[in-house]
Amino acid sequence: MTDLGVVLSKEWLELRKSDSVWIALATLIVFLAMIGVFLPWLIGPLWLSAPWITLIWAWIPMFLVTTVTADAFAGERERRTLETLLATRLSDGAILWGKWLASVVWVATAMLLSFPLGVLSLNLMFDRGPFLPSVGQVLATVAVAFAAAGLGGALGVLVSLRAASVRHAQQVLAIMVFTIAFVPIAFMRLAPQEWTAGLFQTLTSGSPASTGGAFAGILALTTAPVLLIAKARFQRGRIPLK
Repeated sequence: MTDLGVVLSKEWLELRKSDSVWIALATLIVFLAMIGVFLPWLIGPLWLSAPWITLIWAWIPMFLVTTVTADAFAGERERRTLETLLATRLSDGAILWGKWLASVVWVATAMLLSFPLGVLSLNLMFDRGPFLPSVGQVLATVAVAFAAAGLGGALGVLVSLRAASVRHAQQVLAIMVFTIAFVPIAFMRLAPQEWTAGLFQTLTSGSPASTGGAFAGILALTTAPVLLIAKARFQRGRIPLK
């Protein structure tokens, strides 16, 4: 745990001082404005009551976290600090989990700022309120944001382990995240009709809290094998240093 804390402190310090933090912050501001102001204005009260909004809460943190985790190992490689990091007494697990956890906590926490911002926007723009989420919906939103960031972070760490540069890692991750975004669409087109009908009903008439909880569980189950693959590939003597 001490080693993990050291890696977390290092990652957050480097994130605040690196050039990539401005890209991440600019992207975050755009998405905060879109999710916290524009979408509530466009969708109206459905922004808080429609279960399909869970898809937005799942995809955006996954996209944002890849802008940070692309730098995890590829950035160290570009800065010629990867060899120094691997030569420390820090355990393999502390390095890998620390880099993953730092990006997940940073992005998921920042993304959750848009939820109260959206609630405030709804109550200011529409006079049919007050519009307030249930406790279950708040917990489900938090779970989805962290689970989605966890999956995106796991993919980012895995790709960054072997990527020759941060740009290369970002390009690969962008393709992966957009591919994931089209999975539900492909499922709706290819799956049996009774399956798609059930999914459609869940996304249109289900409870936001239960739908969010189900998505968070699916994302968490998907994250686990990706992290295990990353752990298996994280071997100090086999990680390219250039």
